[in-house]
Order: sequence, then C-alpha cells, then structure tokens
Amino acid sequence: MTKRTTLPWNLVAKNLHGHELLRKKLREKIAKFEKHLKHFRPDTVHLQVALERHPQKVLHTAALTLRLPSNILRSEKFAPDVIKTFDDAVKALLRELESLKADLRREPLWKRKERRPQLRELKAASFATEPMAEGTGPQKLEDVVREFFQRHYTRLVRHVRRHIRHDELAGDIPKGALDACDIVNEAARQAVAKVGRKPEKLNWLVWFYHLIHVELRRQRRALKQKGTVEVSIDELQALPEDAERAAGYDAEQPLDIIGEELEPPIVRSEGLIADPHAMPPDQVVAQRDLLEQLQRDMRNWPRPEREVFELYFVEGFEPEEIAMVTSQPSKSVREHIATVQQRVREAMLADHKQATTP
Repeated sequence: MTKRTTLPWNLVAKNLHGHELLRKKLREKIAKFEKHLKHFRPDTVHLQVALERHPQKVLHTAALTLRLPSNILRSEKFAPDVIKTFDDAVKALLRELESLKADLRREPLWKRKERRPQLRELKAASFATEPMAEGTGPQKLEDVVREFFQRHYTRLVRHVRRHIRHDELAGDIPKGALDACDIVNEAARQAVAKVGRKPEKLNWLVWFYHLIHVELRRQRRALKQKGTVEVSIDELQALPEDAERAAGYDAEQPLDIIGEELEPPIVRSEGLIADPHAMPPDQVVAQRDLLEQLQRDMRNWPRPEREVFELYFVEGFEPEEIAMVTSQPSKSVREHIATVQQRVREAMLADHKQATTP
C-alpha cells in the first residue's frame, strides 16, 4: 500500500514580507525536491528556507538548508530579484541532492533486506502546503545542525562507548576513566560553535565523527598526563554479554555488515531463511559468540586497526571518510582495512568450521 507522506518546511524572512503569493511560489518550486525524497521517512527530512532583502541595495539572498538522515545539504544564492534568487538556490540544492542519492545507491546498506519493504511503501512524498507557523522550526543553520546532531546522538554515544571499551580491554585507559556522553556532548558543542568552519569535503555526519575522535584523543592525552591509575585486581569485571550490551553492539547488525564487506563472500545460512528477523536461537548465539571473540582479540590490535574496524565494518564509512575522521593518510587506512579484513575473515571461517564440524 502506498503511503503519502507530508514533509515539513519553514520560512525565515528578513526585511521581506512572506505574503501568501510568495509562499505559493516557494511551494511550487520546492516541489522539485519531492521525487528525490520519497524514500526518506518524513520525520528525518526538513527544509529551511531563508530569504533576506538587503536593507540598502537591490539585492536578495536565498539560503536553503535541507536536513536528511545522513547529511545536511545547503545552497545560498544572491540576485536582485527574490524569485530568481530562490530559483538559483533550488537548482544548486537539486544538484547536491542528486549527487547524494547517487552515492547512496552505491552503498550496500541502502538496499538491505529489512529496508526494501519500507522503500516500496514510501512511494509518494510532498511538502506541506503551508510552511510551519512563523517563528517555529529552525531559524538558523546552527539550529539545523543541533537538531541533526540530536537525531544521531544515540548512535554517536554507542560508537564512543565501543572505543572506550576497546581501550579499557587493551589496558590503554583505566576502566571508567572516560564518559561517552561527555565526549559526545563536547563534540556537539564544537559542531555548533564551528558551524561555519566545517571542511567542504566532509559531510556533516563524518564531521561529527571527526570531532568526536579529536575529543577522544584529547581526553586520552589528558589521562596520560595525569599518570597511570592502578586498578585493583579485585575489581568486578563485566561479563562478556554485559560488556557487549554496554558497548552498544547489536547481535546481528555488525556481523551482517562485516559479511558484506569481506571478499570472497562467506555464505551464511540465515540468508536462506524467509524472514531475516526470525533467526534461529542457535545462530543468534553463534553470532554473539563470534562478536565476543572479536572483542577479546581486538585488545591486542593496534588502536588504528580498532578504529578502522569500528568505522569501516560497524559504521559503514568509506576509506576516504575514515581518513578524514581519524586524520590518518588514506593509504594507511586502506592498509589497516586489508589487515583487519584478513583478521576478521580468519575468525569467521574458523567459527564456521567449528560450527560445521561434527
């Protein structure tokens, strides 16, 4: 069944009256985005339209900010005529949106089995006839960035918790010395404070991860300067399943992604099950056991390899994006990926062999 979704948008006008005829013209032009947005959930999309007339010159500014699940797209144009200015901004944003969709279509996660039924259902999407009430919705780019960060907050905290857990297991930092929420909150503050200084090559989500890794490094250095804190051997240790849950791992998702990234592909029996969510209990346990084994092995890996594992296999970033997040050379990132691929492939093949041996 086809679902028609309504996409929200708001209008911020300065030195310019947002009268009904202007709003109608704007609504007609932003309809050009709709065919590109039909596969996004409506609660993950928002368009901010900012129009400003120069107080002394015959000049108008049109800035469009489109918040999507994985990025924020923005275009800004200037011209004497307000409609011409807006039309130019729409065309520029359309080019960015088409480029983003082309990139998404190449990503394996975009076509995962569990998403296909949802994509088939969301066949129609249209912007609301009227913008949100005046004064509501994001009024500045900082507001859009703040909302975007908040939508990814849980994912970012889980990512940091896993890094902290790996460092603790490796003995690089004392247990409980770093707090994931503190690190993510500081990265959020930096993102909003430096909203105009984001490198053009980085999309917003990659930049968030970069800021988080910068803060992780800063706090690790601060701990090192304070000296090593001895931990009692009598300290209670978390059980493997508790550590996995605390780190934010999903029993299915990480290994599903890992399987897609490895070549040659490893045939897994759950692919033969009609309902991918109805996994037999023994397979769920097997995945959890393998993930726990990887966690134990990773304590002996160098930190760059642990970072690559998290960013490439779990988070799904491309090598160039990982280089931007971690400030490593792209060549080094690719070498680490190859090493980790071999490590994980050997672990998965050993696990498969053990499971099939009578």
